[in-house]
Parts: sequence; C-alpha cells; structure tokens
Amino acid sequence: MMVIKLKHYIIAIFVPHMGCPFQCVFCDQKKISGARDANPAEIIDNYLKTLDAKKQKKKVEVAFYGGSFTAIEKKRQIELLALVKPYIMSGRVDNIRISTRPDFISLEVLDYLRRYGVSVIELGVQSLDDRVLELSGRGHDASCVYEAARLIKEAKISLGIQLMPGLPGDTLDSILATMNKTIRIKPDFVRIYPTVVIKNTALHKQLKMKKYFPLALSDAVQICAKMYREFINNHIQVIRMGLQATDLLEQEYVVQGPYHPSFGELVLNEVAYDLMAKQLRIVDYSCGYLKFIVPYRQLSIYLGQKRINLKKLRAAVPIEVNIVGSRELPKNQFQVSTDNRLVTCFQKYIR
Repeated sequence: MMVIKLKHYIIAIFVPHMGCPFQCVFCDQKKISGARDANPAEIIDNYLKTLDAKKQKKKVEVAFYGGSFTAIEKKRQIELLALVKPYIMSGRVDNIRISTRPDFISLEVLDYLRRYGVSVIELGVQSLDDRVLELSGRGHDASCVYEAARLIKEAKISLGIQLMPGLPGDTLDSILATMNKTIRIKPDFVRIYPTVVIKNTALHKQLKMKKYFPLALSDAVQICAKMYREFINNHIQVIRMGLQATDLLEQEYVVQGPYHPSFGELVLNEVAYDLMAKQLRIVDYSCGYLKFIVPYRQLSIYLGQKRINLKKLRAAVPIEVNIVGSRELPKNQFQVSTDNRLVTCFQKYIR
C-alpha cells in the first residue's frame, strides 16, 4: 500500500453497504468496510480531541467511505451530512468527502451535497471498458462515468477516480485504454487498486472454476508503475496504490491476486529503478565505479525491497555499483557519479 502524504487530516467514517443495488463480482463490502457499526459523532469527537491535544492546525476533512454514499436512502444521507454540518460551522472541520457510484450522481444529488459541505467526490469507476464493466457486474457503462464526472466538475467539486486494473475481461490494452480515458477526464486525483480475489465473492467462484485469473504481483507492479508515471506526467495526483490491511480487515480474506502490504512501495521501487536504469546509457564503463546519490529519505525507495534495485543494477553493468543517500539533495533530484563525472538528474515521481 502507498499513501501520498497529505497536508490535511482525514476522519474516516465507514458507511455500511446498504445503498448499492448491485453486487459486483469482486465485492464483499461487509468484509471490506461495511461491517463496522460505530457512532459517527463519537468518531469525529475522539479524533478532534487527539488533534486538540497535539495542537494541530491543519485542514480537517470528514470522509464517508464504504458502500455507495449517494445510493443510500436520501434521509440517511442527510442525517449523516447534517451530523457533520455543526463541526463545519464551528470551524473544527473544513469539509466532507464521499465515495459513490457514477450512476448515483445527478444535479439534485450534487445540489444537496454541496449545501452540506461536500467538496470532494470519489467515483468508483474501476474500468472504462464496457465489456469489463459488464463482466464485473457493475450495472452501468462508461458513458455513465463521463456524465457523472462532467456534472461533478461543473458543480466545482473536486473529482477523484478509483480504478481496478485486472478485472474480468481486462487486458493490458484495456487497462491502458482506461488509463488514457481517465487522463482525458482530468480528475483531480486517482486511486489504483489492482483487483484481488476476496473470499466468497462471485470472483472467488470464477477463480475456483478457472474462469478468472488475477494479475501476478510482478505484472500488477509494472502496470501500475506505468499508470502512475502517466498520471503524474498529466498532472493528476495518485493518492494511493494498492489496498491496505485495514481496507480488508483481515488479510485472510484475500484468496489470490496481487495483494502486498507495501504494494505502493513496490511500484515506487519499480519507478526508481527505471529512473536509474535510463542513466546507464551515459556511463563510460571504463571508469572504476558507478554511484547513484539519492535523497537520504528516499534511499529505501531507490534501493528497493531487499535491495532488489541495487542487485539488478549490479547485474546489468560490468563495474562496481552502489546507491547511497545524501541529506543535502532535494527530493526531486538524484545524482549519477563516476570517477570522472557527476551528473544531476531531475525527477517528479518520488516525493
């Protein structure tokens, strides 16, 4: 899992899976986020007390996750939003974020969401390939996503898009096509969750019948590394890659698929390796050594888990190679050093 360091605090409230009329093949929402029954006001109060004790003054956001918020009965939506409104009026909470389905967005819905302080909407898009959406049991097509995204952006609400590469019917071409279509939508940010098989879902049944084969971890890492680079290149923030343990409650629910507790870090390891490997073309192998000097706080990313990047670089060139950290380098730079030259390289992917 990877989470981008945010400049604000998120108070997460998980809404039971009671609104969605569909059962996507990959979904067991009770296991993922819907089985928790807690008092939202108590969650907010306890979180704010913690911030008060720390005297933190950053932006605070209440986020309703789990299920499909706008598919819940409208009365319950209003109850939840109204519960947060006093915190917004007092200035202790700055705004509300929700996640929902594209087919439960309308002008009417957006009107009351805005009135209650919702400023961020995350759409569970998963794919923009109609065949993949149909095979996944999503209950809508890609045109529904485009319309929902248009309405959200016209309402001046920040738009997030969640993607799930590796769904039934997905190929590398369809995954990259979804990426390119998402770029054209121009969301403010994306989350990338490679598809994993959760116990007792329809996808689990397909797996047992050998009708579905999930992405291998190595393939998912490479695909997500490409998606990550392309989104960053197009000024779209990637705020998470891969599910974390708390998303799944218990890792035992994952039957198969590219789940790794540090999936996002694996992707960044791949991105870092590519950055360094590109510099091998400028190296004069008659020199005595090759050294990559990287920002000290990013050293583990460049080295890779179990120092895999260093091992791959050493296997690729006939001279001594090392990766070292420097406390003086800014986070957007690394250097390539040999015994006869020093080259400074700039990068925008690792922060």
